[in-house]
Amino acid sequence: MQQKVPTVIIIGAGLGGLTFYHALIKNKDKKEFKVKIFERESGPQATPNPIPNLEYHGFSLADHTGSLLLRPPSKQVKDIYEVANLTTSFSIIITYRNRLRDVLLENVPVQWGKKCIGYEETDVGVWVLFEDGSKEFCDILVGADGVNSPVRKQKLPELQIFDYGVTMIITDVAAPKNLLDRLIKLNGNEQENFENKNETYYRATIAYVYPTKLDDKHDEHKVDDEDLASIVNHVKYYIRKLRPECEMTNIVLELWDLVPKMTPDSKKYPFKTYNPLRRRKMRDIDPLSINTWTNSRVTLLGDAAHATSPVLGIGANNAIEDAETLSKALLNYSPENYISCIKEYENEMLKRNSADVLRSRFIALGQASQVGYISSIFRNNFIRIINFIMNFFDLNFLFRNVRKN
Repeated sequence: MQQKVPTVIIIGAGLGGLTFYHALIKNKDKKEFKVKIFERESGPQATPNPIPNLEYHGFSLADHTGSLLLRPPSKQVKDIYEVANLTTSFSIIITYRNRLRDVLLENVPVQWGKKCIGYEETDVGVWVLFEDGSKEFCDILVGADGVNSPVRKQKLPELQIFDYGVTMIITDVAAPKNLLDRLIKLNGNEQENFENKNETYYRATIAYVYPTKLDDKHDEHKVDDEDLASIVNHVKYYIRKLRPECEMTNIVLELWDLVPKMTPDSKKYPFKTYNPLRRRKMRDIDPLSINTWTNSRVTLLGDAAHATSPVLGIGANNAIEDAETLSKALLNYSPENYISCIKEYENEMLKRNSADVLRSRFIALGQASQVGYISSIFRNNFIRIINFIMNFFDLNFLFRNVRKN
């Protein structure tokens, strides 16, 4: 008698969930699954793709490969890096998540507008419960539904989110050349003005980062995260409150005025990619912060299991690696050994991602920690010594090469 094809339900159509879907479909000649994927958002466009003072403004210019073209020293580190050689490039290639997500969405029958609110696990499978009152049955449930995952909250209620106390507001704007010229001139770089020419626009990503506790202090100034205009006004409120009146402040306010108050039409926006305005608290989850994970028909993937601070930029990579690891583990799936498949995946996933979460947390907290007067003197002189040593050896290496030539 032919065995029933097992059903896998994926909650969340982000990069991790979509990659996992494709991995299962790609391997259907080795192990066939009926795969269903549900997403709480109404459609594909609904999901957007160190602080010693109260707030901090800085900017950099980079090309499409991530090579740093211009990064003026900020006031927090200028006294350190005056004698240093600034790094001239990043170690990564810039990739836009929404473009990757668009590719992964091709030919995937995502069921939109389906918010999972929980599940009921039985001896023979899992009933997935949705906010609209419907439910679906599956053999394996995978929660790939982000840092606020309802699946995780039910499976592992004791697994807590680590809150950095920092809120980040990030978006893209189409900044005109004249505004960027004004910004660059403030740092002493001469820029030629090309008058009587059509205005040129540049894609710019702007961010505003501030301590979350400020929101608690200013209850009279509430922000609606579903209203983009409300978020922009929230940022401008803090800029005016915390920054002095000056040309830099005026330019920053003008940049935030350029933020679209509604998600722009991709056919009319100047650039093919756009990261919509979003306001997020900086948080992470160490999956090994609890003693044991109970292996069952329900498992987690990506941020739902191990949200990572954005400092290292590895969250999406880890979610994709989770998808590959889980899909390989399920190649050995049978009604009798599903636990061993899930256990194999979770053992590898937990060890790998816990290390990354803690490494990223350590770096983030180190950047954000304030130092006292004595500590700052020690830090600054220590870095000056390191810079001197590095420059000394670089010069010796250069002179040796000159002599050889």
